[in-house]
Amino acid sequence: MPKGVQKGTKLIRVPGGWVSKLSEASNREGKPFTNFLTETLEQAVRAQEMNCSLKEIVDFYKIMMMQKDAGLIVTPSETLNKLIEELYPKEKELLEGLWFESGKLYGKYLIAKAEDEDPVEIFGRTLKAIGWNLKDIEFKKEAGAVAFKCISFTLTLENTILLMKFIEGVMRTLGYETVSQDYLRGMIGIEFKKSEK
Repeated sequence: MPKGVQKGTKLIRVPGGWVSKLSEASNREGKPFTNFLTETLEQAVRAQEMNCSLKEIVDFYKIMMMQKDAGLIVTPSETLNKLIEELYPKEKELLEGLWFESGKLYGKYLIAKAEDEDPVEIFGRTLKAIGWNLKDIEFKKEAGAVAFKCISFTLTLENTILLMKFIEGVMRTLGYETVSQDYLRGMIGIEFKKSEK
């Protein structure tokens, strides 16, 4: 057994560049390299036991931190639904305008946070991660066009419309215009194309 390797341990081949990155990360955390590496591998195994990859969990955490930084808060859906149900018939245009403008602001936030990623891709992942009890979410981007479809068994008609307005606001800021939209209670189908401006 090589010197410096404890009994019961195994040598694992890792590319040298990653050894340097892992060493830097362990130093930042103030942990011995072996302890840091063992903890990291333990978390990777935990992720697999949850039927997730470590990448999915890290991406989800990043999205949650972005939501927090953007000022989004957790609100019980029943409470939000009740408020919208009461207000929407009297203030339909106001609410739709607010959701659209909120979407535009969120789009600006995504652009600022995107770094080297495509903000449209981040938005698609965000909708899938946090999304309004949305099921069967489909977010496709190809050749200057984006298509979004979703189904929710809990969205009211009013919330369906407001979510659609929010999505339109985000996409407008990201440089897309609405080509078509179709919705029913809890169902949205909307297509965008890259704006020529």
